[in-house]
Amino acid sequence: MTDEQLWFDQADTGLAGAGAVTVLSRADVRNCLRELDPVDVVRATLADHDRGHCLLPAEAYLRWENSHGAYTRSIGMPGAVLSARPSYGMKVINASVSNPTVGLERAGGIGLCFDAETARVTTIMEAGLLSAVRTAAVTAVGVDAAGYAAASSLTIVGCGAQGRMHAALLRRRLPDLRTVSLFDRSPEAAHRLAAVHDDGHLELTVHTDAREAVAAGEIVVLTTTADEGYVEPDWLRPGALVVNVSLGDLTDAAFLDAAAVYVDDLDLVAENPRRPLGRLMAAGLVARPDDADGTGRRIDATLGGLLTGRYSPLGVATPHIVLNPFGMGVLDVALYAAISAHASRTGVGTPIRLG
Repeated sequence: MTDEQLWFDQADTGLAGAGAVTVLSRADVRNCLRELDPVDVVRATLADHDRGHCLLPAEAYLRWENSHGAYTRSIGMPGAVLSARPSYGMKVINASVSNPTVGLERAGGIGLCFDAETARVTTIMEAGLLSAVRTAAVTAVGVDAAGYAAASSLTIVGCGAQGRMHAALLRRRLPDLRTVSLFDRSPEAAHRLAAVHDDGHLELTVHTDAREAVAAGEIVVLTTTADEGYVEPDWLRPGALVVNVSLGDLTDAAFLDAAAVYVDDLDLVAENPRRPLGRLMAAGLVARPDDADGTGRRIDATLGGLLTGRYSPLGVATPHIVLNPFGMGVLDVALYAAISAHASRTGVGTPIRLG
């Protein structure tokens, strides 16, 4: 290499560069999670967000179709928790709906922790597992906040990574749970999930019809990749709580006819017309809770507002309740900070010097 090719050396600032980061693999993250309660972290962060103690900037969204014509996307989700020890970071989560056909989880990505003073990246961690954990933890908090902790029947539609995580977490957090109904377009996936939990303590049913599965649950969790609504209000048993984790399972009528609709963040709904509830808000058919001029059906509460007492839950109510979290990056950032702190205390992870 000639001196001419090293011209950039002359532009060196003489100051310290990128420094060192700690890299946490999925196994490292899993080890840290054994010592943490993600539901507690999510609950506290939702309340902090409602009190104005978080920063939740707009997401960056990139969509394309891969060589199979499958929906493929990348989302960048920055956020900050402004607590006694501020946490700053970002989630980059990518997905393609064709990934399972080649043996990959649908979604995967990385989580980043930033130093609050220098803004340097301090930790890079595998985020696919944590993304599923965060989503299930939001559902667990929502079940409690909406007044459904005494439910004895649970339905999961979509038995991939999100369905498996919800089954594992909700089973632990619903003390009266007796029956679990499962449905997936791939019967093998539903049977695999049933086998994991078939220990004699639950009545597990794998349904061949989605409507039958939905009708069986006091709590219905939708974790599919469907992009068109098919769950009508009359599919749901009276008083059910339906958690719309995925994109498009619920029809417009299921939202508009609900006794109450709860979300995680109102701005996320308004800024995301790709999802049904955001589309309904853009069309003027759904409005914010305090929108005096809106003519649409009002969203009843945010989860954070239920936790802080700013809103009151309706409780179990007919015809049904909808919980539709859009996914707040600040919740992931809070989990990243908790994982990073635990890893630092216990010496978990691989340090890498970037320069």
